[in-house]
Amino acid sequence: MKNNIKNLFAACVLTPPNTFKSFVEYIICNINKSVIPLIISLAVTMFVWGIIQYLVGANEEAKRQKGKDFMLWGIIGLAVMISVWGLVRVFGGTFGVQNVIPQVQNTSI
Repeated sequence: MKNNIKNLFAACVLTPPNTFKSFVEYIICNINKSVIPLIISLAVTMFVWGIIQYLVGANEEAKRQKGKDFMLWGIIGLAVMISVWGLVRVFGGTFGVQNVIPQVQNTSI
């Protein structure tokens, strides 16, 4: 179990020999561990904030519309992220770069 958790939080390392492929894997690792979770959390937060605004502003049409807009943009953000993951997987498969898509790791005993 400790190995799984350790691998989950392991830093991205540029391994020798420093080839273009290892550099691309290093960049992808950094994106997978920092940028993608941030963008997904922002999209989910926008969606939840839209739900809250929609429910709180039930009496005012302007607040309800603002809530709908936030929910819509949250869903669009999540859809874009899924589409980008698909494109990254296609490009990774084309150029032979492994582990380009974030993987869910089983941390159970």
